[in-house]
Amino acid sequence: MPHVMELLGKARVVVKDGRVVEVGEPEIEWCPLFAKLRGVQNITREDVKKSIESRIRDVGMFTPGRKLLELDTYVAFGASEIMMSCLRRGFLDTTVTACDGAGTVIASNPALVQGIGGRMSGLIETEPIGGVIEGIQKFGGTVLDPSTAAIDPVRGAKKAAELGYRKIANRGFCGNRQRVAKA
Repeated sequence: MPHVMELLGKARVVVKDGRVVEVGEPEIEWCPLFAKLRGVQNITREDVKKSIESRIRDVGMFTPGRKLLELDTYVAFGASEIMMSCLRRGFLDTTVTACDGAGTVIASNPALVQGIGGRMSGLIETEPIGGVIEGIQKFGGTVLDPSTAAIDPVRGAKKAAELGYRKIANRGFCGNRQRVAKA
């Protein structure tokens, strides 16, 4: 199973073995954030491909060498940046999010939350990557289903509550559309 993500311009991208194998047409032509940060005025498939390839190169996204810890912020208003700050200040006990190569992750380590989510867009589907799962566990995270890397925010929140967490942030993520549609 490949990794599937929606990103820049709501374009669908497929990655297999750490390489981009498919880039769909962007549904959105312009993004104020990418216009300001990257100078992109009209989003093209090539811009989308460059964006995902930079994530693969910079943080090892979709590879066993995935960089999992990060304390730097990419934007001041991102979901992972907000969750990281709330964990640091005690406003949250844990988070439920999705990581390429691991699926749903329960994490209370602020650096792990930012490392996973700082460059993450709409992860639709992923497959297990042993090195990513082991790294998440090493840094105190819980992978909901290591054998399948399922993306299931509802099961993730239930598991976090079972583990005794009460102040839980659940990052809204795409997940497998077929599974969500059946839920």
